[in-house]
Amino acid sequence: MTASLDQLRARIARIEGIVPDLSAPEERRRVVPTGWPEIDGTLPWVGSAGPGLLGGAVHEILSPDPDDGAATGFLLNLARAFLTARAGALLWSSCRADLYGPGLLAAGLDPARIVIARCRTVQDILWSVEEGLAPPGLAVVAAETGPIDFALSRRLQLAATDSGTPLLLLCPTRKSLWPSAAVTRWQVAAAPGGRTAVELLRCRGGPAGRWVL
Repeated sequence: MTASLDQLRARIARIEGIVPDLSAPEERRRVVPTGWPEIDGTLPWVGSAGPGLLGGAVHEILSPDPDDGAATGFLLNLARAFLTARAGALLWSSCRADLYGPGLLAAGLDPARIVIARCRTVQDILWSVEEGLAPPGLAVVAAETGPIDFALSRRLQLAATDSGTPLLLLCPTRKSLWPSAAVTRWQVAAAPGGRTAVELLRCRGGPAGRWVL
């Protein structure tokens, strides 16, 4: 029964345009392996390069502690995966002024392929994100925001689907979960021994999961 419900939800999502139909070859190229086989094997999407994370979709990364760098590190790893698989640059929208070029390089990101939109307000961030999703020329868009309402998250999801560009939203928050149209929602925190605890709280058309990386 659960499998049938998941299939029905996935079909409805495709009809509504929330996620692409992966039967087309060009859509299959949107699926990008994360680099963690244990995670990729859980995700419901299989593309030309095998199972992985869906491009043309919104992926939320929640951090229970705004000062915990584990969530940022997880986002950077996902961004690197998309940059490796796709042409174009990473647009990073943030109010932070402490992004460190050598640190990004150490994380496997070429600073020459990163465009930083340094914003004053969350509204500026969201404006730059929507502008970044409008053309199909970027490899990936990432932004640091707080919780956003469902209507806006759905608009961003539809924009990501139309352009084929993945959107990674980093949301430092200790609040209870809020409604969202994001295709996946992750919670990431530091774990003992310098490792990272990753929990897939929700995945459209697939199961949740938990890993220590």
